[in-house]
Amino acid sequence: MKSTESRLQGLCFQWHWNTFPYYRGLLHMNNNNSQNAIKGALNRSMGVVKGVADMEYFFASTGHFIELKSPDGIQTEEQQLFQSRIEAQGGYYHIIRSYDEFKQLITAIHKVTL
Repeated sequence: MKSTESRLQGLCFQWHWNTFPYYRGLLHMNNNNSQNAIKGALNRSMGVVKGVADMEYFFASTGHFIELKSPDGIQTEEQQLFQSRIEAQGGYYHIIRSYDEFKQLITAIHKVTL
């Protein structure tokens, strides 16, 4: 994940953590970026799958998969495939490009005005 996307993910996670303490843990990241080849092989053997969204949010019996992208970032082929598989199963897949967009998404999911 690019550093811009990493910063965005950190901001989004901290906002959710601090704003919704009751729902802590329902928003979490997927560890798709290994530190080296050995760790990558170990992670793949334990279930890390290429293309999986950066974060998952389970709320009100619904799974939301959140892919964080820089303003000009594009999905990989694997990410597009993952999105199509999630949507085929009735799940929701969101591409988020800004902190405000993330807050709007969570607000819409919660159906409350913050």
